[in-house]
Amino acid sequence: MRPINVLIIVVALLVALIVVYYVRRWRLKEQYSLLWLVLAVGMVVPAAAPGMVEWFAARLDVIYAPSILFFLALAVVAVMLFHYSLEISRLSDQNRELAQELGLLRASVEDGGARDSPGRAPRSREAPPRRDVRPGEAGPPDAHG
Repeated sequence: MRPINVLIIVVALLVALIVVYYVRRWRLKEQYSLLWLVLAVGMVVPAAAPGMVEWFAARLDVIYAPSILFFLALAVVAVMLFHYSLEISRLSDQNRELAQELGLLRASVEDGGARDSPGRAPRSREAPPRRDVRPGEAGPPDAHG
């Protein structure tokens, strides 16, 4: 076996181990892990059996056998990009719906709070001042202590 084939197999095994590590730590969902594990297996098969690529090339009448691997890699990337585009679209719609629902809930709470106490003046519709503080940083001291 050629050294490049050994390197490809080692990299594929590292990809598989990293995927399993992140799935166990709940950082990667199972549905996405399957995609990456299939990719790792797809890297090992041609590296372990290089004659198979040439066999497919001969059957498909391809002159340069490695071009099949480039085509398959491009097809996998295209499918992944399409899948991620679908996910981004779904999450964008969900984000818009949640923002609208939050706005309605805030308006309901503000209107309900002003109606519940007849002796108080209605609250201002202005949002409280925004505090740009990163998580873990101490912000400016509050006026209320």
